[in-house]
Amino acid sequence: MGKQRNRCFPTKAVAIWRQLDDQGHLRLVEGYLEEAGNFRNVRGFDRSPRRLFSDPLYAVIGESAGQHRS
Repeated sequence: MGKQRNRCFPTKAVAIWRQLDDQGHLRLVEGYLEEAGNFRNVRGFDRSPRRLFSDPLYAVIGESAGQHRS
């Protein structure tokens, strides 16, 4: 597997983000969407290219369940 770079700017990221690895980032964002209460079928994906000198690519998606529930 090629070397992947992380383009995070630590001074711009919240503390929890800096403490987690990439899989933790996926779980955190999944949790945010689930906690919002208006997404269902939330899931994270690693779509990083598997070649030398590539940047990682992660996505978290969910289906809209309508308006935000307070």
